Amino acid sequence: MDYTLAIDQGTHASRALVFDGHGQTVAESHLPVALVRPQPGHAEQDPAQILASVTQVVDTALKALTDTQRRAVSACGIATQRSTVLAWRHDGTPVSPALSWQDTRGEARVAALAAHAGSIRRLSGLPLSAHYGASKLHWLKSTCGGYADIRLGPLAAFLLHNLTEAADCHIDHSNAQRLQLLDIRQRRWSPQLLDWFDVPAALLPACRPVQCEHGVLAGHAIPVRAVCGDQNAAWFGEGLADSDCALVNLGSGAFILAAQSDPDVAPELLTSIATSRDGECLYLAEGTVNGAASALQWLQQQHPGSDIAAQLPDWLSQELSPPVFINSVGGLGSPWWEHRLPPAFIPDGRQHSLAALAVAVAESILFLLQANLTLMRRMRPLARLRVSGGLSNIAPLCQKLANLTGLPVTRTTHREASARGVAWLAAGQPAHWLAADEAQLFQPQPDSGLSARYRRFIEHLQQRLDTCTHE
Repeated sequence: MDYTLAIDQGTHASRALVFDGHGQTVAESHLPVALVRPQPGHAEQDPAQILASVTQVVDTALKALTDTQRRAVSACGIATQRSTVLAWRHDGTPVSPALSWQDTRGEARVAALAAHAGSIRRLSGLPLSAHYGASKLHWLKSTCGGYADIRLGPLAAFLLHNLTEAADCHIDHSNAQRLQLLDIRQRRWSPQLLDWFDVPAALLPACRPVQCEHGVLAGHAIPVRAVCGDQNAAWFGEGLADSDCALVNLGSGAFILAAQSDPDVAPELLTSIATSRDGECLYLAEGTVNGAASALQWLQQQHPGSDIAAQLPDWLSQELSPPVFINSVGGLGSPWWEHRLPPAFIPDGRQHSLAALAVAVAESILFLLQANLTLMRRMRPLARLRVSGGLSNIAPLCQKLANLTGLPVTRTTHREASARGVAWLAAGQPAHWLAADEAQLFQPQPDSGLSARYRRFIEHLQQRLDTCTHE
């Protein structure tokens, strides 16, 4: 039996998992990594800490195998947080912090390109935003340009460069596209986007397909056969998804993915590259919610004496009349793309218990997802949802998702969707992984109160957006 190693480097932790030939986890290891916010709009991580954590979890996971199993690990896949970028030298030494996708220090460059927003959207598949890598790379070039041998790129390229000890430097299409510098149709750096963002192509890694030979993992002689953004990888957490199924992932942020046949999609949504190989490319329509678990953490910071996470499952079942929460924690993602709106409870949060406030925040995540799902269902019919991510462990939240959308929701026993997805790609997309999981099904039930709160949410949100637009 062959085994596959998956490396999943996320915002808050690095993980390594080993899957057997049936797609079952046989070993795993994880380590937390730090995220710091030295000033408003800045969100940084230590690249050396991230690299060391990845190396350690890989060593730990592989040591947990028997000698026979370890010799049978035939492929490695790497999934990373998207839009996190940094500068490093040709020898792999970082010369900047890793600027998180949450970092918006490139806002000035974005503002200067406002007149080109439509063209940038058509070329890159992404709306003009400082959350993506291009504006941060422009900032890094200006700050770290004193090094003659500087490299700029996404975290995945830095990790790949160091983990494989490769002489060259390259990146996969899915991570490259999230920089907002890739021509999504040609799948190569766009001269026009490079010019607008003032990022020289010579400083960037070369682009390669998601599924190809990316090098050999140093010290372990394991070929790296897939590199992918973490959310893109999550699409393949259960193998190749049906076209009538959308994936909802509930993590620090939340997102919803649905297959699409070409890069053209509703302008309010994103286009992502799920995978590419041998000249072929699979595209995804994507809706994004910035404030999911991070919104609950925002509430927790205001109530440090309570354990919201522990009590939320019971509160979701017990609280029948929570307020509505305008969830702009981290800024509004699709389909609004507005970062000036402050979070707010309606009516004022001081009139409600902490339980009611927590339920309101949790429901707001679903409301934001539902708005995106409505746009997706105009493009193609959807018959069911698949849910993953840390918040999917909360069964009442999954039930509310089914009630609100009117679609059955499947939650599998596998929580590590990104790791399993990139492992499946690295293993060559084995068909027998598809039936490996047990699942819990949440059938939609009537919930008039939830539906009414969603309508209030949309009404109040639109009013506040109209006010914000005219200020």
